[in-house]
This record gives sequence, C-alpha cells and structure tokens, in this order.
Amino acid sequence: MLFENSKLKIEYIEECIDNNVNKSFVFAVNIKDFDTPLLNLVYDLEKDIIVKTYVDEQFENMSKINVVYKMFNLIKYEVIEIIKFMVNHM
Repeated sequence: MLFENSKLKIEYIEECIDNNVNKSFVFAVNIKDFDTPLLNLVYDLEKDIIVKTYVDEQFENMSKINVVYKMFNLIKYEVIEIIKFMVNHM
C-alpha cells in the first residue's frame, strides 16, 4: 500500500505481530523536497504511537540523517493520521 502527495511518500512495508499481543506496522517515509534518506518507522496500533524510527545502516551521511529526523518531527502528527487511515483500510 502506498500514499503519496506533494510533500510525502509513505509506503507500507510489513506487519509485525509480537505473540499476538501487539500489532505493529513498518512503514518507509520519504520527504520529497529534501535530499534525505528514507526514514523507516514502526507504528503500534494498540498504543496509537510510533515506537521506533530509524534510517538504514548503510546510509552514512550523518548531517542528512539529522535533517530527516528534524523534518519528521515537524510532520509527525500528519504522518500518524495517514498511517492510521492506511491501516484501517487494509
């Protein structure tokens, strides 16, 4: 599943089930206007929060990694709403 608008591209990667207790979903977020790496995140459906954000280990440019985290903090709530919509319509 994919969501895309002028600012963002959010791609569903996989569902993680931890002993049938917590349902989590992994997404990749691309902030389009900036040359930054993909930000991967894990969204917990039960708690309705993002429990983990990370950039792939192979990306070594620390300044761009810092930029993507700061940019994500500005749009985090919009991303959560989009992810909730995506999960509800799977």
